[in-house]
Amino acid sequence: MSKKKLKLFVWEGDGVLTDYSSGLVCVLAYDFQEALEKLNEKCSFCTQQMPIHKYKVITKPEAFYCWGGS
Repeated sequence: MSKKKLKLFVWEGDGVLTDYSSGLVCVLAYDFQEALEKLNEKCSFCTQQMPIHKYKVITKPEAFYCWGGS
């Protein structure tokens, strides 16, 4: 039996949780469909206001940062 590996789905930049500046959304899931389900559970308003299909999948070590803003 093969083990599934979790993936980190990241949305950042234009249109992501934007007020005066762009935001960042991260979801840890096994696949894109599960990532969308988890995103809808935690902040369903996000999916109405951001480019859902503009994401990247992280499967190896990487660092992220997000500046604060208003």
